[in-house]
Amino acid sequence: MPPHLLYKHPPLNNINLTITMSSEENKRDNFVFSDEEDRPRVVQSHQNPGFCVGDKVYVLGSDGSTDGPYVVAVVVSEQQCTLCLENGQTAKNGEVAVGSCFVIMDDQHATASHYAILIGIDAYSNGPLKSCVRDVQNIKECLERKLSLVDIQTLTASKSLDPRKVTPSEDPEYWPTCHNVTSALEMTTSRAKRGDFVYIHYSGHGTRETPCFAFSNQSTGDLALVLLELDEHTSREILLRGPRLAGLIKAMVDKGLFVTLVLDCCFSATVYRNGDPHVRYLPHDNAVTSTLSSDPDDNLATRDTRSSNRDASMRDNWLLDPDRYTIIAACGPHENAKGGSEISESGEQYGALSYFLVKTLSDHGLGRRHRDIHRHLCARFWESCVGQHPVLYGNEDQGFFSQVYSDRRVRSTCIVERDKSFQLLAGQAHGLHDGDQFIVSPPDSTSNCGSEERFLAKVAHAMALTSRLELLGTWHNIRTGWIAEPLTCLYLANFRIQLVPDLPHHDEWLAALKERSLGIYIDKDQYPALQVVLSNNNEYEVLGGSGRKFINLPTMPRDQTDAKRIGDVLEHLARFSMVKDLANETPTIAFRELFNIQMICDGKTFGPGEQIEVRHGRIVELVMENVGDIVLYAHVYDLGPFWGVKGILRGTYETIPPRNVNLRLTGMSSKKIKMTVPLVMREYGSCEDIIKIVITSQPTSFDSLELPNLDELAGANTGNRVSRSDNHVLEEWIALDFPIRTLL
Repeated sequence: MPPHLLYKHPPLNNINLTITMSSEENKRDNFVFSDEEDRPRVVQSHQNPGFCVGDKVYVLGSDGSTDGPYVVAVVVSEQQCTLCLENGQTAKNGEVAVGSCFVIMDDQHATASHYAILIGIDAYSNGPLKSCVRDVQNIKECLERKLSLVDIQTLTASKSLDPRKVTPSEDPEYWPTCHNVTSALEMTTSRAKRGDFVYIHYSGHGTRETPCFAFSNQSTGDLALVLLELDEHTSREILLRGPRLAGLIKAMVDKGLFVTLVLDCCFSATVYRNGDPHVRYLPHDNAVTSTLSSDPDDNLATRDTRSSNRDASMRDNWLLDPDRYTIIAACGPHENAKGGSEISESGEQYGALSYFLVKTLSDHGLGRRHRDIHRHLCARFWESCVGQHPVLYGNEDQGFFSQVYSDRRVRSTCIVERDKSFQLLAGQAHGLHDGDQFIVSPPDSTSNCGSEERFLAKVAHAMALTSRLELLGTWHNIRTGWIAEPLTCLYLANFRIQLVPDLPHHDEWLAALKERSLGIYIDKDQYPALQVVLSNNNEYEVLGGSGRKFINLPTMPRDQTDAKRIGDVLEHLARFSMVKDLANETPTIAFRELFNIQMICDGKTFGPGEQIEVRHGRIVELVMENVGDIVLYAHVYDLGPFWGVKGILRGTYETIPPRNVNLRLTGMSSKKIKMTVPLVMREYGSCEDIIKIVITSQPTSFDSLELPNLDELAGANTGNRVSRSDNHVLEEWIALDFPIRTLL
């Protein structure tokens, strides 16, 4: 991984450097800035040269790790130097570029680019907990091991060893009060600069409040964190409401910070009533709402985050700009987040999410995407039979408290070992069939890892939402959390492509199709799925099986397009077709009767399969009702006119618990979707979308089916989040389509 930051250490002090920067807000004392370049670079040093032979330097990699110390061996120029070890041995394999890759600072000007706020509360007067403070201490130690420079604020409340004291044992300035928590968040927002990473970890009680805002979750209510209000003699619980927390995080997002929020708490009244002292839920009546303003930012309720190409957009129920934040919640609104679900070697208790998160980060580092972290967490929970399902919201591609350094292409799923056999957390609903083959490898390896770490496997039996995996040949050391990447796909093999005989380099075309598991059209009695022809304009064209033309396909001039590029386009179209055709041909009647799903447009109600027409800029409302007695999970995707498959919930799934008046669960979920005609399609006067809803009886993920728009294909990575299945619930699923035509 190329390093991106060098901290300069003595003997040189008070160095004045001229730095080229792209942003005014990155200015520092003793530095002169100009706006000539997009990235920071050293252009002049008042002490010439900027480096001296013998200077000790540390290299900070983009994953946050440090490398060094090294000694400057040769100063080639102001932009180049070579490094050696302190014993004189050559290091770093040659010259190190100082130019656009580095910012050079002395000790006095070294600043953190990673900020952590860790909150753990055991000392509740009502419902005290035992493991939350230990959770954040564990997280703190992990971050300090992984990062050489991280600004950590820890706010904890441990039960005092003196039974006469009602206040925590920590100093008051470190108590997790509403004032201290909000001050920590605001201070971090003020100190951090654009592009910095912020990690917030909360371990404690959670609760739910009656929804009171337009963007509140009307089905389950608003989240609130249970903090403390303390003085020398009294202690009581006080709520930091979700909208207030959302506003504080929104300020970070608006400044350009990358935010990760982990919530190891729960929000369901049912779990409190089971009498378990480890459950992290506190009834709303046991706490008072903070007197701090809980009104969210006005923009929070009105901001439209639709991209210029997004024809269907959904307003997120919590934060309305999900591109720079990610939330990992311990469980859904109906589940319990427990402490003590995992016991360490010393017998100490930890919250299950915090415990597995530390193990994951310790084993695999920070420089992984949130979806990879979440996938690994879910596999751990599934293996351990913990009765909760971590949920991911926001930007799944964002790095976990770091830049992403893994280059794994992740259209993949996680494997779980149980009872001496292996399972895939994906099944028929994800497009798998018996006989599909996978390459199994460790989660922190890449597609270029050695063959000794890669094993061949196939699907022995694809069930509805999971599959039994059979390992082929000799294998060893495979365990839960390893990644299975698809090698062959029966659906794609049956998706026949016809290549016209006069295409040049015919053998290269056949090899490109075979590499992608795509079938070759041979049967003259049936139309192929797609055809590849060479037009009169000397451009490659992809046509439908009957010869019809598609819109919004990229232009592919013959002299600028190779077989690999067209193979990528064909695979993309085949996968789009697979998602479009995805259906359960044999759903049970009992499962189909558990829910009602409809779209409402201009006061009219539409059922699945009915054509909907809507004007540009208007709202359609998706209404999902649980009329049964089990929890349902809804996954909502937009199949758009640019051949993309996009999840529009911006979360793993929408949980729809059964109606329960006592618990204030409505059994309903309503989502408003704004339909537009993208600018580049205005000349056609309309566009076509399919809103696809998949209802499952267990938590799972369909991210392996997501596709970028076809014009975004170059360099795109697609992957998936996974969740464990419940041994006591049958695997059921059904897919419903709502075709929508949007008119100008």
